[in-house]
Amino acid sequence: MLRDRVTALRSANIYERQSYRPIIGLPVLSTTGMDGFKAETPFLVLRIMRDGRTDLFATGVYVDRIHDVGGSLRFAERIVVCDTSHFDTLVAIPL
Repeated sequence: MLRDRVTALRSANIYERQSYRPIIGLPVLSTTGMDGFKAETPFLVLRIMRDGRTDLFATGVYVDRIHDVGGSLRFAERIVVCDTSHFDTLVAIPL
């Protein structure tokens, strides 16, 4: 599915030139046991169009599981929970 999205982004879909500005909040950490942490981090993504118009694209929270592997913290899982179910139907860029 990801391969299909990348192919569509590069060759099939034609988009007006735009850029995205992600804004990431501060994570709230909690322990999940001896080997890891849970982090919830709010995010907001703005879409800036070629003409300068800025739209709110998405808001939500990242829910992460982080494990200690030999003294290094590694992401074990990331779930993106959006505040709304309304999305642009041609979303090809991952949140």
